Amino acid sequence: MYEEILDVAEELFMKQGYNDTSTRQIASILGITQPNIYYHFKNKETIYYQVMQRLAKEVRKNLFEIGTSEDRFEEKIMAMAFYLQARHPFSLFMMMHDIQHVLRPETSKKLFVLWERSYKQPFIDLFQQESTVRSTVDTDFAVRQLFILISAYLDSPIENRKENLQASIQLFFYGILK
Repeated sequence: MYEEILDVAEELFMKQGYNDTSTRQIASILGITQPNIYYHFKNKETIYYQVMQRLAKEVRKNLFEIGTSEDRFEEKIMAMAFYLQARHPFSLFMMMHDIQHVLRPETSKKLFVLWERSYKQPFIDLFQQESTVRSTVDTDFAVRQLFILISAYLDSPIENRKENLQASIQLFFYGILK
């Protein structure tokens, strides 16, 4: 039942955000009582943290695998972005808002560390290993900008989403000037 609770909670948190998801909803979907949820989890925030921890572990593994492939740098970045788009059809902006403004500070700090290690670090590592990236580029800044760009296409309308993400990343790499 533990994993089933996390599965349903993940879907609801990613669609509705932390505030708009209740343990009552989770229990109703699973056909169980709220006390059954609290047998496995202390509170909703604990469920959220466990969902994010499980998700971060999966994301880290897959992003590092893509990042260590034999593909060219641009192809790796594109594949990593497409992976996030396919795995995360939700708003990263909403998720970051929840982490920064809704959860207890100690939980927020733990989630930020998870995000840094699992989402951001694979991109940082890839940028730092790439010889074609200008030496004057601040890697951390570049990756943050790339995430802003990717985030814009995670929860956008389904038609042309992948093509728009690809075009945006091409613009990120090559700019608009001749």
